[in-house]
Amino acid sequence: MSSYNFERPCQASGRATQPSSKKRESRESMPHNRTLTLDSNVMIAALKKDEPQSDSCATLLEKIPEQFLLSEPSIVYEEVCGTLARRVGRGAADMAKKQLDRMISIDRLAQCDRSFCISAYQLCDEYDLYAIDALYLKTALNHSAVLVSLDKKDFIDRVNSKPSPIEAFHPSQFPY
Repeated sequence: MSSYNFERPCQASGRATQPSSKKRESRESMPHNRTLTLDSNVMIAALKKDEPQSDSCATLLEKIPEQFLLSEPSIVYEEVCGTLARRVGRGAADMAKKQLDRMISIDRLAQCDRSFCISAYQLCDEYDLYAIDALYLKTALNHSAVLVSLDKKDFIDRVNSKPSPIEAFHPSQFPY
C-alpha cells in the first residue's frame, strides 16, 4: 500500500503542519500572481508519492496558497477522493477532501452543473479532448489559470497545439 501525505511538510523541520486559521486568513489576503488549475492526476500523484512525477506534483501543491490560487471544477472532489477511496480506503479519501477544502476557495470552484458542462463540451471537439479534460480546460479558461496535467500527449500538447489565452504545462516543465 502506498504512503499518502495529506499535509504540507514544514520547510524547516520536515514535520507535517496545518495552518492555523489566523495564518490561513493572512495567506488568503496576500496577493497572488497566478491562478492554477491542476488536473486531478497531479493531486493524486502528489498524495500517493509513488509515481514518476510525484515529486514535481508535490512541489506544485506546496506553492498553494502562498504563490498561487487554485481554481478547479467541482468534479475534482470525485476524481481525487473517489480514486483514493477505491485504491486506499475511505479514510484516505476523507483526508483528501479536507485538504481540497483548505486549498480551493469556494469562489474559485466551478460547479459542474448543466450550463457549465454545456459550455465545456465544445472544447472536446475544438481540442480533441476527453470530456473530463474539457471541464478542467473550461475552468482554466474562465479563471485565466495556468493549466497543469500529467497527461502531456492527450491533454497538454493538444491545448498547446492551438493559440490559447492560457498556458498549459506538464509538471516536469512547470516554469514558476
